[in-house]
Amino acid sequence: MQRVPRLSKPPRMPEGVLAIIDATGNSARTEILRHLSLRAMSATELAEVIAADPRVVRRHLSVLEDMGLVTADHPRGDRRAKGRVVLWATDLARAEEVGRIWLDYVAGRPLPDPEQDQ
Repeated sequence: MQRVPRLSKPPRMPEGVLAIIDATGNSARTEILRHLSLRAMSATELAEVIAADPRVVRRHLSVLEDMGLVTADHPRGDRRAKGRVVLWATDLARAEEVGRIWLDYVAGRPLPDPEQDQ
């Protein structure tokens, strides 16, 4: 398979669309979202299912959480307790919203104005 060269950031692409592409344009993250939409799992369990290092899975989960695409059953500041297992799940409503934003951009439709949402 021939590798496609990485392009620089298109000058008129909205930051929100770039963030979506950065978060979801990774095959491992897409696979994580798919598995977590089927059932909640810990990072360790998810790492076994997708055959990846748990530390790498945790980094992917952090990126997905920043986009609101996954949720954890414990808040960020409350996850380090010894023996605590954090369960992750895909936020399907947010995934659908992100998918609509991406599709609207690709189809040339107007995007929601982030300034109006505030």
